[in-house]
Amino acid sequence: MVLLAVVVGVILYMTPISPIAAKAEVSETITDAVEYNIQDDLTEIKNNLDSTALAEVNKWESSENEFAFDTLVDFYDMLRKPVGAAFYALKRAEKTNTADHWTEAGERFLLNAKYMGEQLQKANWFAQSRTCFEKAVELAPEDLDIQVDLGVCLMEGSTFMGTPPMEGIGMLKAVEAKDPKNIKALINLGYFSIKSGQFEKAEERFKQVLAIDNKYAEAYLYLADLHERQKMYKEAIVDLENFKSLINDPKKVKEVDDYILELNKNI
Repeated sequence: MVLLAVVVGVILYMTPISPIAAKAEVSETITDAVEYNIQDDLTEIKNNLDSTALAEVNKWESSENEFAFDTLVDFYDMLRKPVGAAFYALKRAEKTNTADHWTEAGERFLLNAKYMGEQLQKANWFAQSRTCFEKAVELAPEDLDIQVDLGVCLMEGSTFMGTPPMEGIGMLKAVEAKDPKNIKALINLGYFSIKSGQFEKAEERFKQVLAIDNKYAEAYLYLADLHERQKMYKEAIVDLENFKSLINDPKKVKEVDDYILELNKNI
């Protein structure tokens, strides 16, 4: 089970609609987040830059225009420093005030909070993500996918922000009620059903997704996770073969093949 979770996490890490990381148990609430300052992380990153790169970063920072923020997001992405990229995605959103930019900033902070950081960092990043998605919803209230993003953030960050988990589930179900074929809502409802041990509900959600789009590869990956948890190894292997048939990434195919070999040992 642990190995499959790793495989799933690696494959879907950069997919905003697919919340894979398990939540850690923490005692801190959002009120503790004031003790964390993202500028400290940025300062640490900049202290490790050479003089030429640092001069360029300082120049872009002083410009405070959309192009400069674009450049800084790309620069921190290149360095593989997602905290810096998220920060300047936020600055860009504040500058342009567009739903797309607020959504991107929210997605970046959400990924950071799910996969990185200590407790105070996570609390801060979840809160930043929530704020960004709420801004995006205000600007584009008709965009149901952004409402799903906000619902996922509220669910994933409930422990860290001290908010009720059902608030996020309620948002996802509201989207489903408005659009029963919204794959983003269905996938996340299925995922959270797995986490809460409601396996039958989870399977129903993923099968709904495949009924809407039988080439939606990630649904098979989630089904494989679900079936493996239930020790239904043959079914999990079929799910993984279906997933593999829909992807073209050799690295992902190799990871899936390796796991199929492990599952076969249980049959």
